[in-house]
Formats: sequence, C-alpha cells, structure tokens
Amino acid sequence: MPRSLYVKTRGSGTTGNQDPVLLTAQGGRRTSYQITDYVLCGECEERLNRNGESYVLPLVTRRDGTFPLFNILNGIRPDSRAPKALAYSRLTTPDIDRGKIAYFAMSVFWRASIHKWEQANGTFISIDLGKRYNEEIRRYLMGETGMPPRAFLNVAVCTDLKSQTAFFPPSANVKQKDRGVAFGARGIMFFLRMSNTLTELERAVSMVNNQYEWIAVRDCFESGLWRVGDGI
Repeated sequence: MPRSLYVKTRGSGTTGNQDPVLLTAQGGRRTSYQITDYVLCGECEERLNRNGESYVLPLVTRRDGTFPLFNILNGIRPDSRAPKALAYSRLTTPDIDRGKIAYFAMSVFWRASIHKWEQANGTFISIDLGKRYNEEIRRYLMGETGMPPRAFLNVAVCTDLKSQTAFFPPSANVKQKDRGVAFGARGIMFFLRMSNTLTELERAVSMVNNQYEWIAVRDCFESGLWRVGDGI
C-alpha cells in the first residue's frame, strides 16, 4: 500500500504515540511498521505514481477528517438512488478522472498478486489473480493495451467513519466461485473480479468496461464490503 496512506492514518495529536493502529485477530496495537519490499525499479514506481497514485491519494480522507472525493460527489445530484447507495456516472461527474482511479486500483491489485509481502508479525500475504490476468494487467499498466476486457471493478466512496479512517491491503473473499479481491484506502473501497463469467449485474455497476463508469456512494461497513477485506 502507498506510504501516503500510513502517513494519513497517523494520529493528529501533538503528544504521545501517533502511529497508526494495526488491527489483527489478536487485537490492536500502535506500530510504525509498513509493508514494503524491493520489487520494482524506480522507473516503474514513478510510472505507477504518475498515472494513478498522485491523483487518487489526495482524494482519500485526510488526517483532519476531510474527504475530498466525497465532498465533490456530495455537491452533485446522483444519477441513481437506491435505498442504501447513490450512483454517479461519467456523464454527471466528467471532472473525476476515472482512468487514473482505475489505474491506481489495478496497480495495487497487481502488486499484491505478483509478490508475497511480509506483515509486522512475520507472516506473508498476497492474492492470486493468476498468471494470465497478471500479465494482462502488467501490459495495461505499461500502456501496451487498454483495460483487460474481463475485468469488473466496483468503486465505492464510503460514508462510514470506520472506512474513512482506515485502510487494508488486497485480500480475497472465501468463495470458490465468483471469487473477488478488495482493498480499502481511507474512504474508497475497490472490489475487483476478473473472469470470463462476469454477471450482467457486475457489468452494469462496474467503473471499467462500462460506458457509464459508475462510482457508488454507500456505507461500506454496513453493506458488507469489509467482509471481503477481512477475508471473512
């Protein structure tokens, strides 16, 4: 996960330990540990930053609690209203660069799939998108092709405080069929599935491979998106 997320998740106080709180099954503790490793060259890191991170990270919730992306959407009439979600299309929010949001999300999922990352307790985490999809995403990130056509990417802007003040790395749900992966970045939740058997609903609400390029606004904790992130 980008270093900026760790910085933004630090406490805003002036005294005492302001390190982020790491939550595990065993409880919570403050730590300065960041999941890092030497994987990509400097040129590739700069490419990922220029094409996605430098645009998306200023949109997530800041240390002072302001949430720029939510504030932008909150001032615009949504295209669709459901009991527990609002939806905004590219037509009504053309100034939001969905290409860079998608690039950022795919780059994070790809990095989580091509390498095993060491956590603070010494265990390793990764996801497995498969060699075929890893290569499709790599070529997309290099600018050799467009978005992989078998990708479904759902992007949700979260209204709940838990999602806005936390982040978690990519993890998979436990389904054997329709398996998906997700990660959260201080108020923005990303859910990805790559498959030849995408459902009509998935295609209809995706931000990619969809003419409307939907972005949703919802309570991400109440809607159960955290269950994917927690691997439950």
